[in-house]
Amino acid sequence: MKNRFKIKKTYWRDFWGKQINGLHRSQDESYLETESKEKLFHLGSGEKLLDFGCGSADLLAYYFPHYKLCVGADRSKPLLEKASERLNIFNSQNNVVLLNSDTDHIWEELEKTFEQNFKFDCITTGQVIQYLNKNQIEDFIHNSALHLTDNGKICLFDIVDSRMNELWSAGLFKQNSFTISLMAKLLFYRFKGFLNHLRGKPAHTLGYAYPPSFFINLGEKYNLKTTCVNSMYYEYRYHIIYTRLL
Repeated sequence: MKNRFKIKKTYWRDFWGKQINGLHRSQDESYLETESKEKLFHLGSGEKLLDFGCGSADLLAYYFPHYKLCVGADRSKPLLEKASERLNIFNSQNNVVLLNSDTDHIWEELEKTFEQNFKFDCITTGQVIQYLNKNQIEDFIHNSALHLTDNGKICLFDIVDSRMNELWSAGLFKQNSFTISLMAKLLFYRFKGFLNHLRGKPAHTLGYAYPPSFFINLGEKYNLKTTCVNSMYYEYRYHIIYTRLL
């Protein structure tokens, strides 16, 4: 049976083609610096880092001093142009390579740019998983594990939590949230998502939401230890940290 609610293939490409930054909660530089410190606590430091979906390098500008080589990849050329400008301001000193690529071609692009079996100490994404379906996520994790050093890690930051997203969108975490008002907002949220599906759009602009159990199961499948951590700056998001099982 044909899926009437299939999202248009070009939807996210067109969406990000119009953006000029990574759409963080705030684009204030002090906020981005503080958010990057949270991420760097999990990333650590090392030889090589891949930041997939780096956008305009809002956070990559703070990552690169901690690695000898950083590769930033994004499907949006306009965002990569902004990233190049931003990294120049931050004096990246040529230890950052930017690639225009998506999940279907990133690994091929890496081999063209560097060499076969090029491995990273850390592979990370930030607010990217929500724009990938389950098959794309599994493929990304599988390939990431193949391009990871023995002691490396995969850090999937700011995943939208399917358990919390609806409640947050309905205003549960705001002051003076009354039960009747909350229920009405939840119903409106779901109705709006249904209408978007009819138009061939994602249910909501945040994209897909997933429970932690989905990533725990993938970790078991690919022999990875899974650590789940709540985001410090987004009430409805969490991080998944993968490391190799010894």
